[in-house]
Amino acid sequence: MKSLLLIAFAIFFSSLACSQVVNIENQRIKGDTNVWTGKIKLGATYVQTSSELLNLTWNNHIQYKKDSNIVLILTDYNLSKSASESFQNAGTQHIRYNRKIKERFTLEIFTQAQYNKLLNVNFRWLTGIGPRFKLLQKNKSRIYFASLYMYEYEELSTPLIYHRDHRISSYLSMTLNIAENVRFYNTTYFQPKITDFNDFRIYSQFDLVFNISKHFAFSTAYRLYYDSQPPEGIVHRTHYLTNSLIFSFN
Repeated sequence: MKSLLLIAFAIFFSSLACSQVVNIENQRIKGDTNVWTGKIKLGATYVQTSSELLNLTWNNHIQYKKDSNIVLILTDYNLSKSASESFQNAGTQHIRYNRKIKERFTLEIFTQAQYNKLLNVNFRWLTGIGPRFKLLQKNKSRIYFASLYMYEYEELSTPLIYHRDHRISSYLSMTLNIAENVRFYNTTYFQPKITDFNDFRIYSQFDLVFNISKHFAFSTAYRLYYDSQPPEGIVHRTHYLTNSLIFSFN
C-alpha cells in the first residue's frame, strides 16, 4: 500500500501537464462563443465502502457549442486497489445533448454506458430525455432544476441478473461564486423507479474549486451515493473524497 501511495502522489504531482473535475453539471463550460472546449483530470481518491480503497481516476471531457446547441462527451475511468492488493475497475462513457428553447428552458437528451465491479455492475446502459430549467442566475451564481425520463438496462455480475427499468432522473444543481478565484458546486440527483418509488438512488456531489491560473485549478470533492436496493452483497451507502488538479483548454 505504501508503494501505491507513492505512485499515486507521484502521478498526481506530475500531472501538472494535464488534469480535470467530474460531475456532469460541473462539466458544463460556460461561454457565448461557438467553440470546442475541454478538460482533463487525474486524481487520487480515498473510498469508503465495505472496505477502504485508494482510487486513481482519469477523466476526459469535451464540449462543443454552436448557437443554442451544446454537446457534452465525458469519459471516466477508475482503477482501485485495496489493502489486500486486489484491483477493481470502473468506467463511464456519457454523451449529453442540450438544445436551448428559451432563456430559462432547455431540452436535454443523454445516453450513458458504464461498468463498476465494486458495485457488482457488469454493464449498465442509460438513456433519457426531459426539460431543464434555470431557476436563478446572478453574479456568476446559478441554480438549475431538471426532471427527465430515464430507461435503464443493467447486468449484475454475481449472481448474473438482468434489470430493465423505467426511472425518473431529477436533479438540483447550483454554482456559487464565493470569491474571485473560488467556486462551490453542488448537484443532487434523485432517481426513483417509476413503478416503485421505494426503489431509488440518490447521488450528491460537493466541489470546492480554487483557480490557480487561466488553465489550472485545484479541486476538493465529496460524493455520496445511496441505493435503496443495491445488488446482493453491496452496501447501501458509498462515500468518496477526492483531491484533483484540473487542466482546462479552449
